[in-house]
Amino acid sequence: MEDSLNKPFEELKVKIENKKARISIVGLGQVGLPTALSFVNSGYNVTGVDVDEELINKISNGVSPFQEKNLQEFIKNSQKSERFHVSTKIDESVENSNIIIVCVATPITKDIKPDMTSLKSVCDSLSKCDLNGKLILVESSLPPGTFEGLVIPFIRKSNQICWSCYVPERLVPGHAFSEIKTTSRIIGELDTESGILARELYKTIVQAEIILTTFRVAEISKLVENTYRDVNIALANEIGIICEVYGIDFNELSRVCNSHPRVNLHQPGPGVGGPCLPKDPYLLLNPFNSEQIKSDIILNARKFNDKMPDHVFSLIKRALLEKNKKIENSVISVLGTAYKANVSDTRSSPAEKIIKQLLDLGCNVKVNDPNTEAGFGGLYEKNILNTVKKSDLVVILTDHDEYKKLDLHILSDSMNENPILVDTKRVFDKKEADTAGFLYVSIGYHNLKEENN
Repeated sequence: MEDSLNKPFEELKVKIENKKARISIVGLGQVGLPTALSFVNSGYNVTGVDVDEELINKISNGVSPFQEKNLQEFIKNSQKSERFHVSTKIDESVENSNIIIVCVATPITKDIKPDMTSLKSVCDSLSKCDLNGKLILVESSLPPGTFEGLVIPFIRKSNQICWSCYVPERLVPGHAFSEIKTTSRIIGELDTESGILARELYKTIVQAEIILTTFRVAEISKLVENTYRDVNIALANEIGIICEVYGIDFNELSRVCNSHPRVNLHQPGPGVGGPCLPKDPYLLLNPFNSEQIKSDIILNARKFNDKMPDHVFSLIKRALLEKNKKIENSVISVLGTAYKANVSDTRSSPAEKIIKQLLDLGCNVKVNDPNTEAGFGGLYEKNILNTVKKSDLVVILTDHDEYKKLDLHILSDSMNENPILVDTKRVFDKKEADTAGFLYVSIGYHNLKEENN
């Protein structure tokens, strides 16, 4: 009897080891698609599933649906290999697969509650499929208790022999393929056999350490990692503002403080954006089917980071007044609308709020981003020099590599008299900006007068 129970496990394990296991990736966003192509590149047959027909059509036609380093190359190579297929039919794909990896989005609602709509839909679809002898893995970020309260119940239905783990993704958009390969991977096992199968699978695409733990620890670990970063960014932002009050340079303070072996100050910035950091602290504090966990540090850090666009807006107004420029009808050039350097993703980007505030104040806003045409209501200019031409103030909100190559003298010469540079990402050195004739302002450094309301 025991041999018969172990037979499906051994069969799947051998298929994984020989790369004969067929894999379905459900959700082809910035996590799912690179994950799918990584397994294809490793030698597996993979079907990518998504409800977005436009996205599926783009991939089918060999077009990258979003910006990601080497993504276009991986798509073309996968098509040549004939080991990668895409579909909108989850039931058909699951039935023909040995392994299912769920990578659907788990955003938060406007009232800051976890939105599990996509995950629940996938679970409902899977519950109608024959899961016997299959390995089900979930990579989506989850509120604590979701794997146990939502995923496990359908896996254990009808006493089917199947296995499951929670495997939180840990990649950075823009560097997904290298991150998948070189970043250690956490596997939260439902049971020992599930952990063995998942480890055998992931070690075919991960060259770093694979860490086995319980699914409860794994579920929380991803949220804690991003919460840790969010809290530290908030600390840096607050210290940056304190530096402004005392008239000292945050960069110099950071240089001195970080000489201590147990201190590592982050760099302040215009706010926190992207698909993970603004929401994962809220997922951590909103367990599945439970009351919200009380927290002062995490919530206050989250709220502080959300207010940083307001601070940048204040710096812009004060800088204009410093140079006796009228705020209304002033020409503001915004460099960078993506939430971070060298990506096209604008989700939760601080630029959106800052641009709206400038427009509401009557400013003329021109926008440039080499990776996205999202202007958030500002006039998009493809050419950087056209963006800054005849402007009163340039504000850098994203530290794209293209901006680091700019000649400040050329920028200054193309702008109006008394040009202003608000460099929220410290792309340029103050001395360099001074030499080019700019009034230089940054978070954590300026000599501006207090704003009179």
